[in-house]
Parts: sequence; C-alpha cells; structure tokens
Amino acid sequence: MPLVLVAGVLVLLAAVAAFALGRVPLAAARAQTAADLAALSGARELWAGLGAADAQGPAERAAVAARIRRVAGAAAAGSGGRLESVALGDGVWPPTAVQVVVSAPGPHGTRVRATARAGLVVGRGAVASPTGWATGGGYSGPLVHRDGRPMCPAVAAAFDLMDAAARAEGIDLVVTSGFRSDAEQAVLFARHPDPRWVAPPGRSRHRDATELDLNMAGGDGAHAWLAVNGGRFGFVQRYSWEPWHWGYVPGCGAAGERDGGDDATAAAGGAAALPEWVPAAYREPIVESATREGLAPVLLAALLRSESGFDPRAVSPAGAQGIAQFMPATAAGMGLRDPFDPAQAIPAAARLLAGHMRAFGSIPPALAAYNAGPGAVSRYGGVPPYPETQAYVARILALAGGAAMLTGGGGGVALLRVEGRFV
Repeated sequence: MPLVLVAGVLVLLAAVAAFALGRVPLAAARAQTAADLAALSGARELWAGLGAADAQGPAERAAVAARIRRVAGAAAAGSGGRLESVALGDGVWPPTAVQVVVSAPGPHGTRVRATARAGLVVGRGAVASPTGWATGGGYSGPLVHRDGRPMCPAVAAAFDLMDAAARAEGIDLVVTSGFRSDAEQAVLFARHPDPRWVAPPGRSRHRDATELDLNMAGGDGAHAWLAVNGGRFGFVQRYSWEPWHWGYVPGCGAAGERDGGDDATAAAGGAAALPEWVPAAYREPIVESATREGLAPVLLAALLRSESGFDPRAVSPAGAQGIAQFMPATAAGMGLRDPFDPAQAIPAAARLLAGHMRAFGSIPPALAAYNAGPGAVSRYGGVPPYPETQAYVARILALAGGAAMLTGGGGGVALLRVEGRFV
C-alpha cells in the first residue's frame, strides 16, 4: 500500500509539473505575440511622423517617444501583455526602429518576457536603366520617364524626392511636360505663337531636360506647396506667370547646359532653403557641391548629417574619416588628399554620390552604394538586405523629406528581430 501511495503521489506531481511546463510555452507565445504587435504599432506611429521628426526640438522628440510608447502599450494590452520598456533605434535621430519588451502572466505568479524590434524596411529600389536618349535639343544624354514624360536622370531623382515629400502631405505632383526637342517646340509654337506662353524653337528651357510642367490644371494645392517647398529639392519657379513651370537648378551634371541668370540667383538662395539642422558653415559648400554634380542639395546635406553629424573630425570604429566618412582607400581613389578638410570632403562626397546615381539610376540604391559599396548593390540588384544599410538609407530619405519613397518596391514597416525568454 505505501508503494502504491508513493507512486500515486509521483504521478500526481508529474501531472502538475507537466501542466505547469505546458503553460510556459503558451505564456511565452502570448508574450511574443503581444511584443510583436506592440513593436509594429510603435513603428507605424514612428513612420507616420518620420519625415519631419529631425526638425523638432527636444520637447517635440520627447512627445514623439511618449506617443509611440502609448500606442505600443495599447497594442500590448490588447493582446494580454504589459509593456515594460520602449527604445527608439540606436540613439541616432531620426530613429528608424522601435524595440519593446513585453511581459505576460506565466505559471505560479511568474511573468514571461519577450522582446521584439520593428522598423523601416527599404524597398529594393531596383537599379534603373535609361528609357530613351535625348536628341534634337540642348541636352543629348539619357532620359528617364515620370508620368510618361522624359527628363534627365538627375531631374528624375530630385523629382522623386520632392514627389515623396508632397505625397506625405497629401499633394499629388503630376508631370505634364518634360524634355522637348526643338522640333516638338516648333509644333507647339505654331499652334500658339505667343512668346510669353510658348517659347520659339531653340529658346525653350525644356530643350535642356531640366524643366518640368507640374499640375498645369492647378486648383489642387500643388502650386502653393511647390512655392513653399520646391527650393528644398533644387527646383525654382522659372516665370512668375507660370506657376506650373519648375526648373531644376543643379542641372543634369557636367554635361548639362546652364546659362546663369536666375539659375545663379536660385543657387545663391539654395542655402537658405536647406533645413534648419544644417550648420551655417556648411550650407553654401553643400549647395555649391550638389549643384555642380546635379544633386538635390537636401540629399547631400542629409547624407553628411547621417554620416558624421557634420563633425569634420569624426572617425568611425571601421576607420572612416571626416564629415563624409571616407575610408582611406576610397578617399585615395577619389583624389581626396585630406578627408578631415570639409572644403575637400564635401565636393568629393557629392562626386561619389553623383557617380552612384548615374550608375544605378535612382536614389535608394545610390545611397546604399555609398554605405555598402557598389558591388553589394549590383549583387542584390538594389538596396542589399543589410540592417545597417537599410537603416542608413531610411534615415537619409527621412531627413531629406522623402520618407514616402521607402514604401516602393516592398518597403515599409516590418519586424526586424524577435527574441523571447522566461524569467
């Protein structure tokens, strides 16, 4: 009889233990689900205000963090969990990821904790190829198309950035005209022979592939938005009586034809159009270097901000040097003698990024090539799936005002890393 009783007790204890152990995986699964949902909800909240995040002061940044915590906490509670902590990215602003720790009830009064990380994932940004070649005008290089209208690749890249910023504010920019040959201009002039509205053949700026007619019908807020924001992306309203005609001041690289005039005036005012976070000492060098290479000045500024925080003496753990973080071998290949001298490094960074733009045809893979090297971009056919490079491209696009570009090619918000443990 004692043996029977002992055996019965052991069986009962084993059943209780099995029951308790069975509750551990269930609690862990509940905690992980709650953590995943909390991280994704927080990342979506981060995404909603990412474009303007860096322009805000400490108080506004604290408000952003509080809002993300509130949203993540509600998501965790809705799944039976409790939010323990929230961390934004790696301490660099603007952040590109949200990491949370969530706990859920476990057996015998314990709690199971799980960690989840969610953030911005950049679409592949597949390498683009020219879709035509300009002839019969002032520009004779490759063409790409937006809304079915041709323009030089540098203009297309700047327009993409500006279009993404506009879309984030509910404005849809539509290209109604781009590059026009002299023959096409002759047809238009024959139909409307008024030089105030239609330039004679050989006189229209559209022949240079730098001019865009945008939202000609008007009435949708686009022209008002362009008047406030166009300069940030290198565009200027050419004629006061044509609110739809916007020219790209940096031109189409070294081959572009520029005739000074209002281009020079617009370039001089480009420094004022840069965001407030660009230090005064570097505003004019950034505009001059970007303009010379056909880049949007705000894009070059965002790259330097992300690389070094505009610290000309910065040295990374990997050995990258200066305001533009050149590795010694890359600096030597670019003919850059002193990467710690901003007067040399900023133009060199513009040349390097412009070269990647010409090679890969769009902004995301060009930025990825600056960070991970052109070989990685070629190997993956676009932005490689490296976490560091993904965050790098996302941060620069956010700083430059083109955060909406991240949604193209499969980009957006996604879980980045998930882990759980029993405590």
